[in-house]
Amino acid sequence: MSPDRPQFTIRRYLPADLVRLHGIDRSCFPPAIAYSLGELRFYLAGRKAVGLVAEILHQIAGFAVGRCEENSVAHVITLDVVPEARRQGIGKALMDALHEEFDRQGVTAVILEVSVENLEARRFYEKLGYRAANLLRGYYNGEVDAYRMIRPGTAAGDRKGR
Repeated sequence: MSPDRPQFTIRRYLPADLVRLHGIDRSCFPPAIAYSLGELRFYLAGRKAVGLVAEILHQIAGFAVGRCEENSVAHVITLDVVPEARRQGIGKALMDALHEEFDRQGVTAVILEVSVENLEARRFYEKLGYRAANLLRGYYNGEVDAYRMIRPGTAAGDRKGR
């Protein structure tokens, strides 16, 4: 990280963060795609949920939410970084921390969905090892298509040969 950029830290989500995370989500996505407060609370409250928060100078600059699903598969629910904090490595650090947590839980694959219109995000996820698996027509409110992308978890390699 360059010296002119503030350092950031990654920590676990706290329930007191919810309203701020909701505001960030609404700034990152169009109203028809952004999560409602209740939806975000639901995804963060689950027993198998993983919520991570990035802070710069004690201000939340981004967050990631994921959860472990059935059959050792994890799902990235959302990755949000405030526009003014982008391109500082925060998104990658959040995803790396999310992947580490999934690996600790024995995940063999991670999935996520991304709009076909969001080329920047698709390229970002490809750099992290995700590959488009299938097209989901009308995924966002029946209007915008998405790709389901998949990344093998490191636990997948651990289980080969057993």
